[in-house]
Amino acid sequence: MSTRQRYVAERFWPGATERTARGAMKQLRASAERLAATGVPVRYLGGTFVPDDEAIACRFEGTAQAVRAVHELAGVTFDRLLLALEVDGHCRRGLDHAPLTE
Repeated sequence: MSTRQRYVAERFWPGATERTARGAMKQLRASAERLAATGVPVRYLGGTFVPDDEAIACRFEGTAQAVRAVHELAGVTFDRLLLALEVDGHCRRGLDHAPLTE
């Protein structure tokens, strides 16, 4: 069984702007690519900036150790590293959802 899993790295970042969040995510992507090129099992999957919460959440595939290494190389800290499960957004009628009621 592979040890590559999906993770979300959360950072609560008071004062962050879209520009600073995009910059941090750019650094994380570049660092993941650098490490992957050396054989480290990691891939940056994207990120989300939530301005009202002053937070960013970035998604990775790899090992927890590899995700930590990406952050260290990028010089970007995180507050929590969480195992994440991808959930398909499509539902089968009648099985996976109930009708909305008012």
